[in-house]
Amino acid sequence: MKIDDKFEKAEFCPECGAPLVDNMNCWEQLGGIISWEYEYPELLAEHFKTVACYNLQHPAQFTDEAIAGLKTALIEHLDNGLSVAEIRRRNGKSYEGNRRVLKDISKRNLVQRKWKMTISDVYIPHCPERAAERVKEWAATIREEL
Repeated sequence: MKIDDKFEKAEFCPECGAPLVDNMNCWEQLGGIISWEYEYPELLAEHFKTVACYNLQHPAQFTDEAIAGLKTALIEHLDNGLSVAEIRRRNGKSYEGNRRVLKDISKRNLVQRKWKMTISDVYIPHCPERAAERVKEWAATIREEL
């Protein structure tokens, strides 16, 4: 079974453990949150946290170096106020040229981890209000677990 098939057919994500919400897997829930960003500037302001949290809970697709860098960036952002602009500047230098952040699909191994909070706690259908606060809470719980 391909890695993508595992995500599409599972009642719970085989990596982060998030349940389906309105028959949407965690990747689709991420898309739902991102679609809300256009109408909710306070949520758009949390885009880095949204994507960082999702990717940290789905590390199988990324190189170990990329995940380590993302953990460091999220911690520095949350603990020390490192700006997203500075994170982008650093990552631009770290990953310029032909350096890869994604693993070859044949080298991706899913390891499920139990998290206190997942994307399904952030994506509440038809309820984009307060999603920015939920993203901040999600980031804080992940920070505690790193």
